[in-house]
Amino acid sequence: MKRLILFLLIIIISGCGHKPATSSFCDQLPEIFPDYTEITIPKNISPLNFRIKGNCTKVYAVFKGDKELTVKGKNKIIIPVGKWKSLINKKGEIKVTVKVKIDGKWIEYKPYSIYISDDEIDYGLCYRRIFPGYGAYNKMGLYQRELATFNESVLIENTILPGSCINCHSFAKGDPQKMQFHIRGKNGGTVIRVGESTKIVNLKNSVTKSCVYPYWHPSGKYIVYSVNEIKQIFHNIPDIILDVYDLESDIVIYDVEKKELILHPILMKDTQYETFPVFSADGKKIFFCSADSVKISTLKDFTEIKYSLCSINFDPKTGNVGDTITTLYNGEGASVAFPRPSYDGKYIMFTRSAYGNFTIWHKDSDLWILDLRSNKIRPLNELNSDDTESYHSWSASSNWVVFSSRRNNGLYTRPYLAHIDSNGVFSKPFILPQKDPDFYIGMLQSYNIPEFVTGKVDFSTKILEQPREVISLQQN
Repeated sequence: MKRLILFLLIIIISGCGHKPATSSFCDQLPEIFPDYTEITIPKNISPLNFRIKGNCTKVYAVFKGDKELTVKGKNKIIIPVGKWKSLINKKGEIKVTVKVKIDGKWIEYKPYSIYISDDEIDYGLCYRRIFPGYGAYNKMGLYQRELATFNESVLIENTILPGSCINCHSFAKGDPQKMQFHIRGKNGGTVIRVGESTKIVNLKNSVTKSCVYPYWHPSGKYIVYSVNEIKQIFHNIPDIILDVYDLESDIVIYDVEKKELILHPILMKDTQYETFPVFSADGKKIFFCSADSVKISTLKDFTEIKYSLCSINFDPKTGNVGDTITTLYNGEGASVAFPRPSYDGKYIMFTRSAYGNFTIWHKDSDLWILDLRSNKIRPLNELNSDDTESYHSWSASSNWVVFSSRRNNGLYTRPYLAHIDSNGVFSKPFILPQKDPDFYIGMLQSYNIPEFVTGKVDFSTKILEQPREVISLQQN
């Protein structure tokens, strides 16, 4: 009998230790980093590990949805991947209750919700990681991250080509079999992959100089580029360290099958800076940004360069463009950059700032959206912060976006994810989850050009040993 009583006492004591008694309740949400409160997530996202801000000796969290999951730690909640997948595999709502132990007392916070969408997110992200400097890039590269796990792998790093710059990676609607990126510097070139064929070509010539910002045609037959002569300027404008501007900027089209660069005079005017070209979802238009070209002699000249959002018709059969450029949005006294159409043809998201086109260095840069069905334009207040929002891309389904933001500390660019509903309203954005919640504190590189990919990207650096293929020019 005594043994039975002792056994029951052990069970009771163990139960009390597993579910700590609450000393007080707080009618506020817990302060956690990253902030994963009241967000919408896909069913195939990695665990939302977090830490408690401030001092505490223990933390205890209960995730209650279709199933219930209890996790405890010292000051961090690290969720087992397998149990997390089981918890979020159905559409619905998860209620999260967090308790923390401070000065020997347990405080229970107001529960928050995590909403699970039926809309799955793409396989992963491909991005460049680079130190946020002005000209030094001793180590940088392209990386891919599987979104359902924390697995990150290297596509290519410039350590194998010392002194080179790797940039402007692009995919045809996230297809890993249709990929391109540039290698700048000695032994440079443009790597283009279509299916099982990977080539490295030399897009430089006396006319085009350097092809920069790429975007694939939905057919995979064409890539549209801007041709930019880019310069930097350092100045003393508050909150801005430097700016980047174009001395020249035109648009060209590369026929991947014919290995031919198509030049159209209407997109190569000396009086205009044309840049950031993209194809429409149906492939029958090119959207781009355009500004009047000016001679940069003073800082005032530079700050008055303002880009509009424009379009021109495109014929996928011939590679020809129309004879009329239409202005869709003049920026209303501001400047437009990085137009990105959704793949369902409904929207164009773009970045808007006071002037210029290199928005990553502009604290006032915000995301805006154009509804192509109603022609209504609005700022994306549900995504924007008090700091820089810049580059962005759509998932293949057009149900998710990823965008770069400096809201975390004002210096390093981080990728944020958000869901868009049937009414065109975005959910609260959340930072790309990491296994260790303190990961971003120690990560001294910025995430540059986050792009969705629908599958794992296979790439062999042996392609760099091949001779650079020469292209031809077609001037219309």
